[in-house]
Amino acid sequence: MLSNQILSAAFSDRVAGPIRVPVLLALVVLTAACSSTAAVRQAPTKTPVAASASASPATSASASAGEPVPLSLSAIQRLTPSVGFIAGSRGSGAVLAKTADGGRSWIRLPVPLDYVTSLRFIDERVGWVAGVGNGQASPANCQDPAPSQIPTCTGSILRTEDGGQSWVKTLAFRVNGGSGDSVRQIQAIDGQRAWALTVNSANCQYPCSFDLQRTTDGGKSWTVLLSGQIAAIRFASSSRGWVALDESGGVGTVEVRETSDGGTTWRSGLRTASGQAIGLDAATTNRAWVLTRNGGYCTSSNCSNYALFRTDDGGLTWADLSNPKDSACSGGHLAGPLFASPGLGWLGLDLGAGGANVGPGGLLRSQDGGRSWVCANRPPNTSLLAAADPGHLWAAGQQDRTTQTYALYSSDNGGAGWRSLDLGQVP
Repeated sequence: MLSNQILSAAFSDRVAGPIRVPVLLALVVLTAACSSTAAVRQAPTKTPVAASASASPATSASASAGEPVPLSLSAIQRLTPSVGFIAGSRGSGAVLAKTADGGRSWIRLPVPLDYVTSLRFIDERVGWVAGVGNGQASPANCQDPAPSQIPTCTGSILRTEDGGQSWVKTLAFRVNGGSGDSVRQIQAIDGQRAWALTVNSANCQYPCSFDLQRTTDGGKSWTVLLSGQIAAIRFASSSRGWVALDESGGVGTVEVRETSDGGTTWRSGLRTASGQAIGLDAATTNRAWVLTRNGGYCTSSNCSNYALFRTDDGGLTWADLSNPKDSACSGGHLAGPLFASPGLGWLGLDLGAGGANVGPGGLLRSQDGGRSWVCANRPPNTSLLAAADPGHLWAAGQQDRTTQTYALYSSDNGGAGWRSLDLGQVP
């Protein structure tokens, strides 16, 4: 399982991903992947959303008993040093919120989804979100095969031009049961041009096949560019991008392909001997990274066999930078990578579903383009990363696995120091 969101080369686009190691299933559950129903391309339709929905968080049994319902995060984006967005769920309802003061206070935004898997705001007004459901919390939750009397769930990509107060559904397709992601990633470089990695529900005998789709007209139309075992995508500009494909469902080899025309044609640049793609990122149109791992060396609390590769010529050739864990952080699962400049980058460290104390650290930091790393134990248990620029960074992760409580941390000095943001302020 691989993603969360890798976006354009602008610093406001710096979001780590795809972050899809097994320990991070909490970030992508409730999204359906396996269905015998073909994808349905749908013309954009205005989705009415009452503004009051933003002030009505979902409730649950614990909430009715007077106990706070924990907020589970699935996506974060630090757009500027002051402005940022977070998405996730509380109880059975989707949560989308914005801060304009660096995380000291939050405004709830209405979103007609049951679960948000990815988000990308271009500026404070224009943005995209992807997820599943229609905001009514389907009883099947799009995770288990739905009984015949329950309607199939819908994977959707939405677009806003008013800062998230209203949304247009630009792409929709039916999904029903199974395991995986209905929308694995969404990226955009502006309000018109975007890419989405969506499940091919007609070809979903595990491992599921995914379609890379592109729009150049703000979502009025989408074109399938590539299909297959696509684990991750990354576009650094409207023309230059990369895809990582897992052969044999992630137990074989990883192939990285490069495009110079926005995804119309592709050229292979890297094929590993073994492994599974964990994430793709880029700092420029020439310098990019891909992180792989060998799942045979993983437990619920630790993976030890990783490999980081870097290209400096747009993807024609790749250098093996070895295993980041050889120089830092012996325990946990790596998430990322995220690079805010050609030299400065980070990897998250999550202790996994097992939660064993297998080593210090929650974040790895490199200042030489990924050749060497240092380990920090704050913020702890990091699975999500986002940067507005090299100095302003967010990191988040699940801090209490019993209550599924997440914590969000902010750094204004490139990760040298951190402060905790109060998610209890999210309405």
